Order: sequence, then C-alpha cells, then structure tokens
Amino acid sequence: MSAKIALCQVHDFEHESVKKVAHPSKEGLNLVLIKNDQDFYAYHNICPHFSVQLDNAKGQFFTYDNQWILCAHHSAMFEISTGLCVDGPCKSSHLVQESVYVENGNIYLQDCSKNMNI
Repeated sequence: MSAKIALCQVHDFEHESVKKVAHPSKEGLNLVLIKNDQDFYAYHNICPHFSVQLDNAKGQFFTYDNQWILCAHHSAMFEISTGLCVDGPCKSSHLVQESVYVENGNIYLQDCSKNMNI
C-alpha cells in the first residue's frame, strides 16, 4: 500500500533548484529535493562514501556550474537524474533515491515504507 506524503509545493522552487526537507518517516534524515528542468528528484542527504551529509554549512549541494550534486566533504560528484557517483572516492556507487511525483502543485513522496535501508 502506498501513502501520499507531501514534502513541499512546486512554487517553492521558483527561485531555487534544490531544497533540504526532513524525511517524513525517518527522524534525523533529510532529503535533498532537486528540480532539474521540469523533473523532480529526491535523495537521502547522505554520501555513500562516509555517511556524512552532502551539503556544506551554507546548504549548498551543487558544483559551481550546477551540473552535479557535490559532496562538500569529499568532493564526490553525482548525476542529478540518477544519483550515480561519476567522480570521487565513491565512484560508481549511488545515492539512495526516493520516488517523488507532482500532483495539484504539491510534490509528494511515494510510499515511505520503501528504501528503509540507508
């Protein structure tokens, strides 16, 4: 059974392309929610290399050109659309992705019971 969990609204992305939001069913875990063109992606905010948060103290998640998700601690770079690490100490590993979808202007997390392993 699938549950609809609203994370935020599409208009929250009018001036930015990434947001950090609390995971609705895992205390202490944040999601990185990314808008790329018209698509949305959600990943656990945890680098697979060393289990640290991806963003820096200023909440930045991207390389300077906004083409890659960047781990601020070890400079691992990940594809936005797949979470695949393309460079850095965890090359070829993936970020943990969550399924999201847009409905009536809201961005929803689909089925929080999935991806329970970090």
